[in-house]
Amino acid sequence: MKHILFSFVLFFSSVTLAKIKVVTTLPDIAEMVQTIGGDNVEVQSLLRGSEDAHYAEARPDYILKVNRADVVCSMGLDLEIGWLPKVLSKSGNAKVQDGGVGSCVLGKSVKPLDIPVGVVDRSLGDVHPHGNPHFNLSPEKLSEAGAEIVRVLSAAEPGKSSEFEKNYDAFKKKMNELQARLAKTVKKEKVMEYHKEFTYFFNAYGLESLGSLEEKPGMPPSAARIAQVAKMAKDSKVAVLFATPSAPHKVLERFHELSGVPVVIVPSHVQTTGDSSVKTIEGLQNLLVKSLQ
Repeated sequence: MKHILFSFVLFFSSVTLAKIKVVTTLPDIAEMVQTIGGDNVEVQSLLRGSEDAHYAEARPDYILKVNRADVVCSMGLDLEIGWLPKVLSKSGNAKVQDGGVGSCVLGKSVKPLDIPVGVVDRSLGDVHPHGNPHFNLSPEKLSEAGAEIVRVLSAAEPGKSSEFEKNYDAFKKKMNELQARLAKTVKKEKVMEYHKEFTYFFNAYGLESLGSLEEKPGMPPSAARIAQVAKMAKDSKVAVLFATPSAPHKVLERFHELSGVPVVIVPSHVQTTGDSSVKTIEGLQNLLVKSLQ
């Protein structure tokens, strides 16, 4: 009888201690899920943050991880459209498919920037019809996005919903304080970007963006485009152009030669490898603000 009772207690404890298995597309999201979920979640990110999130591959190990997940969290707004749907469909995991109880798409809770108007087709380049998906570079927008994490985790573990809400409130406070602190150090200047990956960052800190060097998203600019934008940047006294390591370096070098505008190459996502200073949301924000100086 004692043996049976012990086995029952052991089984019950293992059930109650089971964590929600969450797979995220990016490390930024993984940090948010861990912060909001606390000890109730087990989180892993598919990407390391150094890849171009638009063009990742539907790797077999990604499919296996998603197959075993209770929840899958992505940025949404078509950022991962080139590969995540393939991973989801091949995983055979019904609950994490689009619309499923374990589907967590952060973009659903965010009011996006750059929503295109008129007809949107491939002739315009890699235009995102639902708006710019790179909202992870705005602490304010990350606060908005956290609501989706709370919703999905609460559906997976209703008894912990109040704990998730409490952690979410703490996360929002941290993001608001981070943005307010850094905003005091930012000099209001004119800026540009190669690809529209830093739009939310510029917007968060009140910087005047004169647009992107790309004419069409995802398509390298022509020589004429580079010359035109370089002249405009020089005449307008643009302080800096931001680009990620995936941007074509020869294009960036030519722009700098013609304009004299400094080009800063920085990550647009939290990184799980490499520079330890950008392994957190706060660290990445600090780096980006420092790069303006």
